[in-house]
Amino acid sequence: MSTVTLSPKPTLVASVRGLLVRHPFVAYFILAYAGTWLLDLPLLLSRDGFGLLPYTLPIVVYAILFLLPTYVGPTGAALLVTAALEGKAGVHHFLHRYHQWRVGVRWYLVILLGYMLLQMILASLLVGPVTVLQGAVANWPTLFTVYLPALLIFPAIITWGEEPGWRGFAQTRMQVEYGALRTVLVVGLLHGIWHLPAYLLVGGPAAMGPIDPWWFVLNTVDIMLIAVIFTWVFNHAKFSILIASLSHAAWNAADVWVGSILPAGTIQQVGIWHLRYTQVLFLLVCALVIIFATKGRLGYRPADPAP
Repeated sequence: MSTVTLSPKPTLVASVRGLLVRHPFVAYFILAYAGTWLLDLPLLLSRDGFGLLPYTLPIVVYAILFLLPTYVGPTGAALLVTAALEGKAGVHHFLHRYHQWRVGVRWYLVILLGYMLLQMILASLLVGPVTVLQGAVANWPTLFTVYLPALLIFPAIITWGEEPGWRGFAQTRMQVEYGALRTVLVVGLLHGIWHLPAYLLVGGPAAMGPIDPWWFVLNTVDIMLIAVIFTWVFNHAKFSILIASLSHAAWNAADVWVGSILPAGTIQQVGIWHLRYTQVLFLLVCALVIIFATKGRLGYRPADPAP
């Protein structure tokens, strides 16, 4: 007489974990998009968005719903997939990279001064170096009243939600299998498309202008190109999430600062489309210089232990 042994059916948690382990990269991107886009849906449906539903959110609720998806999406996805792959030890090490600050003084100088210099060069291409230098000299106190606050407060609030996922998880892990250059193009593209709900929020406190598909395409290309620079710094900084977040925040802060030192009405005179085209071409040159200088490795060495 034979005995039949029935294997216990896997639980739902075990099944989901197995799926995350088998397809970690696909799982990360799906979770990052779902966590952000679903939470952005109330904003898009409200009168501040497309007005499909007859309600207006209080400004505090609007701000929370605008910022929270940044964390729930990329960061939440990174933590979930890391937990599935490596358990508590992996999550602990991932969180340790938030305060991994011993990366070399030169990379802090790149963050504090390098992005500012790039933004000044970009502005010089648009309005001339004399105008930019005169504005910087005449408004030097804005380094402390505009640039540093922007670096440490508002842009940092957003980048702390984005960078742990896009750089801290996706770029770090995918470049081990696919190389730094191919990975940064894929991650940059998906990072750019991930911004779609924010782009569609027209007419609200976070309005980004009239809906124009070509503008969104240019914005996505812009994100892909700046991701090359971010990744180059990130890889040299030993995959520090702290440095990735500060790097992103510094680029945004330098953009705000340069705009504040230019004469009033300069952007209107230049034209927003001319500004966007010039920025994309400028970042393309910067990205190509880094790609050729590093032979496509962007500071990543396969021999480096991945976090």
